Amino acid sequence: MIDITVINDYGDTISVNELLIKKNLENLFQDQQVSDAKVSIILSNKFLLNQLKKNYFKVNQFTDVIAFNLEDENDPIDGEVYISIDDVLDNAKKYEQSFNLEFKRVLVHGTLHLLGFEDNTKENKSIMTQLENKYIALDDENIISII
Repeated sequence: MIDITVINDYGDTISVNELLIKKNLENLFQDQQVSDAKVSIILSNKFLLNQLKKNYFKVNQFTDVIAFNLEDENDPIDGEVYISIDDVLDNAKKYEQSFNLEFKRVLVHGTLHLLGFEDNTKENKSIMTQLENKYIALDDENIISII
């Protein structure tokens, strides 16, 4: 069973279509042959993610997404994906993308980390980018917007 929870800690300045987020991630899991996963998607701000980065990775920098695997080895996927809406907004402007498209990319990126994909080398980053492009192209509906 795939269990996806979306938590909006960012506030009411964004509108989130939780059903579409769940559908997108369920499609990704199905394509990756994952049938059992529990994932929480936490939408927050850059200050929370910066604090998490400092606490868990000993790095003082802002980031758009952090993924935490909570499961023990050989157990079903259990994880949390924290997304900085502030950074997604900044990235959308920087890369001249829609907020919705940039959010989908970050959502997929964090979820791929839960599945064990890494972006620590040029080759791994290329693989992740290809997968991101594949999964964000599956639908063109808006899953998030600014109110």
